[in-house]
Amino acid sequence: MTATATGAAVQSGAASPSATAGPQQEAAPKGGIPGDGTFLVGKDIQAGTYRSEGKNKYGCYWARLSDTTGEGSAIITNGNAQGPAIIKIAAADKAFQTTDCKPWKKIG
Repeated sequence: MTATATGAAVQSGAASPSATAGPQQEAAPKGGIPGDGTFLVGKDIQAGTYRSEGKNKYGCYWARLSDTTGEGSAIITNGNAQGPAIIKIAAADKAFQTTDCKPWKKIG
C-alpha cells in the first residue's frame, strides 16, 4: 500500500481467475459502488480506480477478492480506511467487497 499526496491509501494488484457466483446487496450504478455488499467485477462493477471518502459509521472495510467462496484465501488484499481511500480493482479480480464505507466513485 502506498500513500498519495492527499494521504489516501492506494492498493493495486492482479488476481487469479477462479470463482463461483456470489452475493450482492444492490446493483451498482455505472461508474460507482453505492454501499455495502459484494460486487462482481465485469458484471456489477467495472475494473478501475475508485475513491471513497472513508468510513460511514465504524470504519470502512474493503476487500478485493479472487473468488466469492467466503474463504480467507480469496482475499487478494483488504483494508480498513479511517479517512479517504483509493483502490484499484483489476479486471482479473472476481469481486469487490465493501462494508461501512461512503460510496465509491470511479476516478480512473
